[in-house]
Amino acid sequence: MKKLVGFFSILSFAVFAAFLFIQATPDRITTANDLEFMQDAVPAKAMETGKAIYNGKGNCFVCHQPTGVGVPGVFPPLAKSDFLLADKKRAIVQTIYGSKTPITVNGVKYPGGIMTNVPMTDQEVVDVVNYTLNSWGNKGGVVTLEEVKAARKK
Repeated sequence: MKKLVGFFSILSFAVFAAFLFIQATPDRITTANDLEFMQDAVPAKAMETGKAIYNGKGNCFVCHQPTGVGVPGVFPPLAKSDFLLADKKRAIVQTIYGSKTPITVNGVKYPGGIMTNVPMTDQEVVDVVNYTLNSWGNKGGVVTLEEVKAARKK
């Protein structure tokens, strides 16, 4: 009987510890410490929020399409985009301020001055950039709230 009580005590402690760990997981990545904790993973809720911004307030889907493939020669793809995945800081800046210069994505040239900027909070920028960096087969890592705030200061 004592072994059974001991077993259930340990089991109860393990379940409680797992519960605390799950509760401590952030819904959004906001700091460098969160990045280390999440090990470059974007939480599902943040991806959902980013997708909602991409398909809603951000109007990103209008040009880049819901599938991220864009329109060849007119609107660049975000899906498997060498340009997007090469520079996360540039992705942040272009999300905040738009793009004014011509670019080449996956070997195809695109005109500049087309991307407009939609006013977004810093957290919305984090969520939508993380969504585009990690959707449609992209494995672009994550950006933080600190990085977005730094990009706005420049």
